[in-house]
Amino acid sequence: LILYVGLIILGLVAPFIFPGFKVQLTILCVLIVLAMTWNLQGGEMGYNSFGNILFYGLGMYLCASIQVGMFFPLAEWTESGGEKTFEHTTTQFFQGMGVGLLVAALVPTIIAGAIGYAILGLRGHYFAICTLGLGIAAGEIAGGIEIIGAGQGFTTPPFPKDIVDPGARGDFFYFLSFVLLIGTFVFIKWIYGSRFKLILNAIRDNEDKAEAMGIQTMKYKIVGWMVSAFFAGLAGGIMGGLIGYIDST
Repeated sequence: LILYVGLIILGLVAPFIFPGFKVQLTILCVLIVLAMTWNLQGGEMGYNSFGNILFYGLGMYLCASIQVGMFFPLAEWTESGGEKTFEHTTTQFFQGMGVGLLVAALVPTIIAGAIGYAILGLRGHYFAICTLGLGIAAGEIAGGIEIIGAGQGFTTPPFPKDIVDPGARGDFFYFLSFVLLIGTFVFIKWIYGSRFKLILNAIRDNEDKAEAMGIQTMKYKIVGWMVSAFFAGLAGGIMGGLIGYIDST
């Protein structure tokens, strides 16, 4: 408990101790989230997945698209130079970010459940290759959709100019990613302390025996992937806003 409290305090004061490294600290938080979500499949369940990048990228595009589409024509925004035509107010920016992050969490979760039924019957390197193909295919598809910028990419809404504090943008995205990190850790630690983790380990050790014991392995594999997609989508939404530009590659 003392260690956890100490780490939380360190996380809260880190952007003030290292003000020149807010972007790097934000990226660190996002990468830790991605590592924890991947561990559900690759570590605990033994299913090495290259497909989580799909949910991460979806989170980026969905969050930015909602932020823009709630207030402006998305197709005009993503035209060459179109993002310079429109400007979000402070209220619009934060409202769009809130709704965008919600969509960035829910839609990848639903897609993970749908895809899971189709490919989680594969095992070993067959599953890994299939998920690798998912990520590559998703990038190619996104690169051909004009409304989200196609090959030229998508410029995300800039931080409101009304907020004159030069450090406000860095603080906002850092604490957003830090809250996500804490939430992801708490949730995953909770499920690791439950029967769910034991079932994932049983699948990893011998899936056939787990099924013979009456465990509905497909259900738990899908739920695990949906949990990963939920947090990966949120991480993508935050990262897209931080970087300011999304590219399908």
